[in-house]
Amino acid sequence: MTSRAPAPFVRLATLADPAAADLCAALLRSVGIESRLRGESLGPYRLTIGEMAATEVWVPAAQLDDARDLLEEAEVPGEIDTSPRRGAEPGSAAGTGAGLGAWWAAVALGMLALLAWRLLSRLL
Repeated sequence: MTSRAPAPFVRLATLADPAAADLCAALLRSVGIESRLRGESLGPYRLTIGEMAATEVWVPAAQLDDARDLLEEAEVPGEIDTSPRRGAEPGSAAGTGAGLGAWWAAVALGMLALLAWRLLSRLL
């Protein structure tokens, strides 16, 4: 028995309103395109103001062109990702590692500031 790896998902669109993202996902599913939603507004502590309310719509890479065409026909009010670069599947290491570099830089800067404070407090 052979098992096939699931198709990778790519980011299709980013919508400012979580309700609009739900409708977009429902539209895609109604024509047989699987979709997944990702964003801070979907968690237990729903953030629905500003950039934190943005919700991403992800579809299988094989159905990306069909999904783009459908959203353009429906005139979905959001940012449709038309770049040739494809995102990583939500929850994968590549999809979650984008902000790690900035996080480590902030930790290093904090450690340097703490070290400088300790040195100055001993000198003075």
